Amino acid sequence: MRLFGLVLTVVLLVAIMVLPLDTALGQGQEANATRVLPATVQQGETFDVILTFTAPADQFNAIGLRDTAPDGWNATVDAAWCTPNADNAQAVGARASLTWIGPYSQGTNFTVMYKVTVPCNASLGNHSFDVSPYESFLYYYVAEEGPYSENITGDYEVQVIPPAILSSAASISFYAAFGGQNPQNQTLQLWSSTPCMLNWTANITGTNVTWLSVSPTNGSCTDEHSSVAVSVNTSGMDVGDYTANITIEAPQARNSPQNVTVSLYIRETGTLQGTVNFTGRGDAPDDKWIEPFVVKLFQPGDLSQAIWTGVATTNNTGVFTIPEVVAGIYDIGIKNATCLSKLVTNVTVGFNETTVVDFGALLEGDANNDDFISGGDFSRLSAAWLSYPGLPNWDAGVDFNRDSYISGGDYSVLSYNWLKWGDLYGM
Repeated sequence: MRLFGLVLTVVLLVAIMVLPLDTALGQGQEANATRVLPATVQQGETFDVILTFTAPADQFNAIGLRDTAPDGWNATVDAAWCTPNADNAQAVGARASLTWIGPYSQGTNFTVMYKVTVPCNASLGNHSFDVSPYESFLYYYVAEEGPYSENITGDYEVQVIPPAILSSAASISFYAAFGGQNPQNQTLQLWSSTPCMLNWTANITGTNVTWLSVSPTNGSCTDEHSSVAVSVNTSGMDVGDYTANITIEAPQARNSPQNVTVSLYIRETGTLQGTVNFTGRGDAPDDKWIEPFVVKLFQPGDLSQAIWTGVATTNNTGVFTIPEVVAGIYDIGIKNATCLSKLVTNVTVGFNETTVVDFGALLEGDANNDDFISGGDFSRLSAAWLSYPGLPNWDAGVDFNRDSYISGGDYSVLSYNWLKWGDLYGM
């Protein structure tokens, strides 16, 4: 049976390569093979071609389908992409060929999917499928009668359009302290919507915008990101709000130019005071509560990029202080080496005021500092089990209760927080 199936598949593949299109079609045997295409595709895009047909009678068998994309395009097939799965699938250049041995019952619906990649140098405009000399058709038997063939109907044309230039943000905001240091640089990512390369330039537009700069000012990108550093210089500037645009131009892109709005807010400053609570380390005051934290300020509702990052250390009561924070409204996140991150949103830091933010009880157990308590943390705990400083397997990163001994107390902390993640996980 396997040998018969193999032979029949080979015969079908050969047949659909050479079958003349005027082969007789039996009365009432139409399978109604229909193609569905997207209306538009981009240069460099890989898209799906969908074809459907239905078994017109019982004993529907020895089925072959050939479809031909525009010349120079590349087809990819997989028997498992079809329902029912094809018995054989091959692609040569722009031509996709598939076969099913069968038999199938009347009314069996077939869905065929294969992929086509548009070359980056494909001309813009309409391109046709089912073109000479490799026309598209369905070829089959019903029981022992046939072969029958029918042309594929439905969509036969797609319009090729250029790729788009994409950016990681439509707007960027900087917050700076009046008379203080320049805010941290931010990064703008540029990329093409397809693997096709786009050449771009970045120009600053606006009035009196010498405070804004970008580097580099030109480059190229594919679907791999290209990074542009955006920086501001606030020297000699007064308290106030400032706006400029970064204009991204890519002549080959269909959506060029693109504008990214840059806002600079120069403000007086206030003081941020954060409080945390450690569980399992005894009552404060205790030196076990002294911990360095990474502190990040975000624009409210946007965790994609921190507008300020610094390090602050708690005292023995779990309090840290950051002076000269630019007055404004922030989402504030904190993270230390073994605790999961915490986030408090919509915090207003007032001018010449001390703003107190309570981050609450922190969840311990993150030995590898990935903001997720899972198998990697447990492995480190196991490797250091029953160790203390001076032993070769001592690991301070799993001493969650800071008692200088890796034991049941540390295991209990990790177990209680198992499979939990921090508020900034993945950020």
